[in-house]
Amino acid sequence: MWPASQDLAALAKKSNGLFIFAATVISFIMDGKGSPQEKLQQVLNSHLGLDPLYAQVLFKANHDDAFTKVLSAIIYLKRELSITDLAKLLDLTSEVVVARLMEIQCIIRIPPDNQESVQLNHASFRDFLLDKTRSKEYYQPLGEARMMVWSLA
Repeated sequence: MWPASQDLAALAKKSNGLFIFAATVISFIMDGKGSPQEKLQQVLNSHLGLDPLYAQVLFKANHDDAFTKVLSAIIYLKRELSITDLAKLLDLTSEVVVARLMEIQCIIRIPPDNQESVQLNHASFRDFLLDKTRSKEYYQPLGEARMMVWSLA
């Protein structure tokens, strides 16, 4: 039976009682990109907490200019925008915005239609990206990202 009971016990220990950790792990493992068994082992072999999980998801994402724009807008804008509004703001097509969001679909909520707001699953993702000691190469520098978003607004 998959997953094995010892893997479930290890996941429960790693979650440290945080529902968001368990929910994010399930989304990551079941997102349809890659082997669920391999992804489970990656999670089990990582350190405790959400930060390694966030880094793992970002590592697998396509870090082109469109991805950086979309991620920066989600992190730095004071209000949540729809896919349509993000596309207009960032001068991208809705299809490109959705494609980049799909790269990190286990840590954000992609709305069922383009008129609803894109949301972070948990505020700790924003905190992670804004703290260089935690996010390392995925750090979103406030000055650069904010200037990029403001120049488009």
